[in-house]
Amino acid sequence: MSQRTLELVIGVDLAGTKAILNRFLPANVEIDDLTKQAVAISKRYIENHNLPVKEGVVELLSHLKARGTSIGLATTTFTERALANLQRSELAGYFQAVIGGDQVARGKPHPDIYLKALEALRAEPGDSLAFEDSDYGIKAAFAAGLRVIHIPDIKRIDEVNRVLVHREYATLLDFRDDIAV
Repeated sequence: MSQRTLELVIGVDLAGTKAILNRFLPANVEIDDLTKQAVAISKRYIENHNLPVKEGVVELLSHLKARGTSIGLATTTFTERALANLQRSELAGYFQAVIGGDQVARGKPHPDIYLKALEALRAEPGDSLAFEDSDYGIKAAFAAGLRVIHIPDIKRIDEVNRVLVHREYATLLDFRDDIAV
């Protein structure tokens, strides 16, 4: 599979990923076998090399925590794995709520995961921001009523989703510097 094909599943839950990738597989390859192998490879990589952390995340989280800001994580990753990744990256202590894809019936681009995170934080959508790097995440956050801050990553977002973005910053540090003034 090409990188372009794999970009189609960025931000998509497991069921959606399987549905998308299944269209590209030869008839003799089972999607469940492929996803099990991919999860195993990813897990091994993280165990051996640690999880890459987005530039500026520690500085931004520290700044927000010092300001008394409630912080939640709404991720398509299953909760147990997300929590393990946060522990491994020494970021778990910053979050008051972690909502994984296994906690909602419908994943991104549906707003369910953000609505559940807002509920857990006892926060109002209009008073909250979502940091997103994917088309599906932007759609989900916007549909939940949050202002979306886009931090570009692997895949460029399309123009349809760009209009849903409140602001875009090249890095999390740029956002932190903007609000620190």
